[in-house]
Amino acid sequence: MSDSSLVETPIVTKVDDETGQPVPPPPPPRPLAARLFSVGVWEFVQLLALSIIVGLFLLALDFSPEREGINIGGALWELVQTLFSAFLWIVRTFWKPLLAGAAIVLPVWLIWRVLSLPFRK
Repeated sequence: MSDSSLVETPIVTKVDDETGQPVPPPPPPRPLAARLFSVGVWEFVQLLALSIIVGLFLLALDFSPEREGINIGGALWELVQTLFSAFLWIVRTFWKPLLAGAAIVLPVWLIWRVLSLPFRK
């Protein structure tokens, strides 16, 4: 009788079809903490900018967590009202520069699209 423990399991190495070179194994998965909390410099700058913008909104609404009787619903309603009034101000104020800029940008964009049409797939 033969003992199956004496038989070695073969080692299989993947080979690239074109070059015939061995393909390196994929890297092991990163730990959960590294996947969750690893941020690059650009992501850190984005988080910083977003934090500043949200903080400006909170300061504009006079939100203070130390105040007695914090009303989150009221604060959110004030935020919606402020955003809506800011949107209306933008619509009333910026339509003239928008039209002036669009009078230059849109024809240049259209010409660029027509000229680059043969090079696009």
